[in-house]
Amino acid sequence: MATIVAAAMTSHAPNITATPAAAPEQRGHFLAGLAEMRKRLAAARPDVVVMFVNDHVQNFFYDNLPAFCVGVGARHWAPRGAADFLKIPSRQLPGAVDFGKALLKAGLDAGFDLAVSHELEFWDDVSVPAHFLMPEGTLPIVPVLTNCVAPPLPTPQRSWQLGGFVRRFIDARPVGERVALLGTGGISHWIGVPNTGHINPEWDRWVLDQVRDGHGEALAELSFDDIERDGGNGGQEIRNWIAVLGAVPGVKGEVLTYEPVKEWLTGCGAAWMQL
Repeated sequence: MATIVAAAMTSHAPNITATPAAAPEQRGHFLAGLAEMRKRLAAARPDVVVMFVNDHVQNFFYDNLPAFCVGVGARHWAPRGAADFLKIPSRQLPGAVDFGKALLKAGLDAGFDLAVSHELEFWDDVSVPAHFLMPEGTLPIVPVLTNCVAPPLPTPQRSWQLGGFVRRFIDARPVGERVALLGTGGISHWIGVPNTGHINPEWDRWVLDQVRDGHGEALAELSFDDIERDGGNGGQEIRNWIAVLGAVPGVKGEVLTYEPVKEWLTGCGAAWMQL
C-alpha cells in the first residue's frame, strides 16, 4: 500500500514573492521556516504531493464554483499569467494523472461530489509554496481545490472528512507510493473588504497551537462565522490545513515559523506534522 511520508501546511500570499524587499527581517524568518520545510520534504522522498489549495478565480468564477475539484492534468501551470506579478518564472509542474483519476473515482464512490479539471492555472496558492518547497519543479502534484472564495463554502467539518477520505484512499492504494500532503493558505487576513490588511496574530497563534498539540478537530469544529470574525475572509482558507489534519488525526505538529507581515496582508505560518 501507499504511505504518507510527510504532511505540512504553509501560508500562501502573492506578496511573499511580489514584494521581495518588504519586511526584510520578517521575510527572512518566514523563508527560513520554508527552507527547513523544503529540506524535510526532500528527505521524505515523496513520489507525489497531494496539495490542498483554493482557487483565486483563475480557474472558476462566481458563476461556477465547485465545492471541491481534483486536478487530473498531466501538467499544471504555476504560474502562467501571473508570472510577472509574482516575480516567479512561468512554468508547468507535472501532474499525476493516474493517481488523480483514481482519487476522483474513489471520492465519487465514497459520496464526495468532486468536480474534475484537466487544465489548471495557479497563482500564489500553488506557485508561491512550490517556488520555495519544490524549486526543481519535477515532483508530481495532485491539486485538490476547495472553494474558500464565495459562500456557500464547504464546512470545515467537511474538509476534515475530505482529509480522512484521502487518507483511506492512500492506505488502500495497491502500489507502494510515498505520498506527501501539503495544505496552503491562511492564516488570518482580510482582503477586498473595509478592513483589508488586518491581521489577527492572537487567532493565528491559537490555530498554530491546535496544530502543534494535535487538536485538528478543534479547527474542524469552527463555523464560517467563527473564521470570518477572527480570521477574516482570507482565513477561510484554513480549510486546506484542516484537510491535511483530517488525514493525520491526533498527530502533533511542529510550528516552523510564524510572522504577521502587514506588507503581505497576511498572518504567515508554516507547520510540519510529526509522523
